[in-house]
Order: sequence, then structure tokens, then C-alpha cells
Amino acid sequence: MLRDRDQDTICAVSTPAGIGGLAVIRVSGPGAIEISQRIAPFLPKKLESHRAYYGICYQTLPGFQRGAEIDEVIATYFQSGKSFTGEDTIEISCHGSPYITQTFLKELVQIGARMADRGEFTYRAFMNGRIDLVQAEGVLALIESQSQNSARQALRQLQGSLSQQLEKHEDNLTWCLAHLEASIDFSTEGLEVVTDAELVRRTSEMVVGLQILVQSFRAGRILKDGYRLVLTGAPNVGKSSLLNLLVGEEKAIVTEIAGTTRDLIEASFFAGGTKVNLIDTAGLRDSEDRVEKIGIERSYAAQKEADGLFYLFDLHQGLTTYDISALNSLDPGHLFLIGNKKDLTAGGPEAWISRLQKSLAGSEFLQKIQNSEQFWKQRVLFISALDHNEGENLKRVIAGDLENKKFEDQAVIFQARHFENLSRALENLIRAKELIEQSASAEFIALEMKETLLLLQETLGKRFDDQIMDRVFKEFCIGK
Repeated sequence: MLRDRDQDTICAVSTPAGIGGLAVIRVSGPGAIEISQRIAPFLPKKLESHRAYYGICYQTLPGFQRGAEIDEVIATYFQSGKSFTGEDTIEISCHGSPYITQTFLKELVQIGARMADRGEFTYRAFMNGRIDLVQAEGVLALIESQSQNSARQALRQLQGSLSQQLEKHEDNLTWCLAHLEASIDFSTEGLEVVTDAELVRRTSEMVVGLQILVQSFRAGRILKDGYRLVLTGAPNVGKSSLLNLLVGEEKAIVTEIAGTTRDLIEASFFAGGTKVNLIDTAGLRDSEDRVEKIGIERSYAAQKEADGLFYLFDLHQGLTTYDISALNSLDPGHLFLIGNKKDLTAGGPEAWISRLQKSLAGSEFLQKIQNSEQFWKQRVLFISALDHNEGENLKRVIAGDLENKKFEDQAVIFQARHFENLSRALENLIRAKELIEQSASAEFIALEMKETLLLLQETLGKRFDDQIMDRVFKEFCIGK
């Protein structure tokens, strides 16, 4: 466990493995200065924090003798209390040769440092009070971010946006518990320390706040892992052609033979700063072919896991009975109805929409549409998957749909640990609110609020055990 060795001086390469122009070797701990000065004799005895020093590093020989040159470097010193880890830290910027970096690490270990474990620098920043556990997870999320919006949200978390919200609820719970405890202490004297109305008001505010955070998990997962968009519909309506069009390469085989796609084909692109994971599926139809049936089953499973659906149909043929049956089982709020092959179809958007409305008249799908005018105007599209301009138009549509969700400008949760803890905290808080409204004994109300408080503190890392630490930091890379 990391806590057992937190007084060691640790070292690691903090830049990616492989050949590069530069590499950064980080040394942190109580012996960071002394150990670094052994291989970097140009470092003065009295170092100035946040200052960079230039010189040549050398291998060390027994008896403190200077050995062969290793490299020309820039060494930057960060004083204890002012560094990322909160400890004395030296960062050595050298040339990005794997041989050079390994030579540095070998020398540092021989002198007295040890190799850092995964996430140990960030762990020390947490243990030394530089960041809380939520911010530590923000570090990893920022490193792993794959899009503009995921990086932006991870940076917000690192800067404390989510932590501040949780701490606000923590303060509110502490106030409520203090007054409830006082009510218990003075209950024999008949004194009312806090009114039920005030407790309900404060508890209701916290319930709403936690509900917003818990409900943001889906949006947070989209930001972190990407928007999962599934192409579905009958065979031979152009799903594979559309996938190729959107990703700009021939990822899926396209033929005139119905049922060519038999398994899920995945590719990705970016729309409005968000990664979109596009999944092409087997065409939906009744089939006796064993392999195709498995592909169709996977298509239905993919629909259930999707964040959004593009339901394609052949505009020239119109909606079939099978199309309507398939649409009846889907949620119009997460779906775009896309008529493909408009280049082969006479008429225009008004005529095509009129024909669709007649085909869907009386269907369950039509009854589930909450805003009919908005659906026909914004979520029904007509394209030709052979027209390259259509790909850019569709990307703008996807970006607009993601922007309408408005999750980029608010703190969201995207860690499963946060979701689990806050969901449980919300349940406890709702029970506390119900007990207050029922004028229950203060002891029972306080019990539910204490459980909520402990879960918030566990999320922030103010209360933790080895399992929590292992779960968080084992996902980090070495050097961070």
C-alpha cells in the first residue's frame, strides 16, 4: 500500500514512453534535493523554488566520484509546500531517449530513490492536502481525455468545481446535524433549537443539488467515453454507407446484398468537441440464418445501450410494416428518423413528411412523441449517403443535439465511484426529509443525515480506507 512508503523519495519518467524531443524525470520526497545534487552537481546548495537550472548530469561512482556524462538538462526545483506533491520536488528535463531516461532512473535508484508506483505523485498531493480525492480523479480524467469537452470538464473537476459543490452540501449537513444534536440534548427542557420548516428547507435544497449531480452521470459518461450513436434499420437502407461517410473511410463493407453487415462495426469521429462512437448494426428483419440472427440480437442490444439512434429507412420505398413495428419499441426523444436515398426519390421534404405521417398514423411511436412539431422539424432528416456534403451536415446536427443537452457548462460526475456514493447519499437524504415532514424523533433524522455526511466525506477523500485508495490510484500511469 502506498501509505506504507510515503516517506521514501520516489522517481519516475513523467512523459510518455518512447523516443521524443524531451523527457521529464520527476523526483519527489524528503531526499529529492540531496539525491538530485549527486547527479546534477551544477545545482547550488541553496535552491530557489520555481527556478530552472541548466547544466550537465553525471553518473556517480563509489565514494561520491563523478562518472561519465549522462546528458545536458534543465532542472527545476519546487519547494515543499509549493510543489504538486507538497514535497520537495526536482523535475529534470532531458533529451527524450529511452536509454538516457533509463540511465537517469538507474542512477537515482542507486543513490537512494525508489521507482514510484502508479499514481504515487498524485497520491502524495492528496495525502499532503494539495488536492482532495475528487480533484485527484480529475487529474487522471484530464490525462485520459479524448475530446475538447471531456478535457474541459476534467479541468473543472481538477480546479475544484465539483468539490466545492460537495463541500457546500457537507457544510449544510454539518449545520443541520449540530442543531439536531442540540435539540436532542435539550429535549427534556422542551426547547426547540431549530424548526422543522428550516430543516425541510435546507434538506430540500440538498436533495435537489444531489439529484442534479446524480442525473448528470449519463452526460458525464458521454463526455468521458464519447456519445454512443447507433445506426439501425432494415437491411440495405444505407447504414454502412452512412458510417463510411461520417468517419471518412471505408470501415464497413457495402454491397447491394441485403444482410451484408452481420456484426457490430464501430468507428469514431468528433462533433462539436465531443467524441462520437458510431456503431453500425445488422439490418433488422426476420431471418432463419443462424449467424445473421445473432447479429440482429446484437443490434437490439446495441439499441438499448445507445445514447442516440439514427433509424434509417429507404425513402424511395417508404416505411415498411417492419419499420413501424421496430419504431414502436423505440424512444423518439433519443432518435433521428433518417430517410436515405433522396437522390432516387421524387418530391421534396414536405411531400416526404406527409407520407411518413400517414404511414405512422395511429402508431405507438407517434403517440410517444412529446412535441410533434419539433420532432418533424428537427429530428426527421432526408439524405443521400453517397453525397459527401451530407456527412458534414449530419455532424452539425449531432453537435447541435449535444449542445442542447447543456452539460458542458455545469459540473457533472463521470466516475462510477462518485455515482455510487452520491446515489446512496441522496437516498439517505430523501429519507431524512420524509422523517422531518413526519415530525419523527431527531435521533432518526440525525442518523440518516450522518450517513449522508459520511458518504460525501468518502467521496471527497476526507474519510477513506485502503480499498478506496487502491480503486482510485491503481488506474493512474507511473509518473503521475
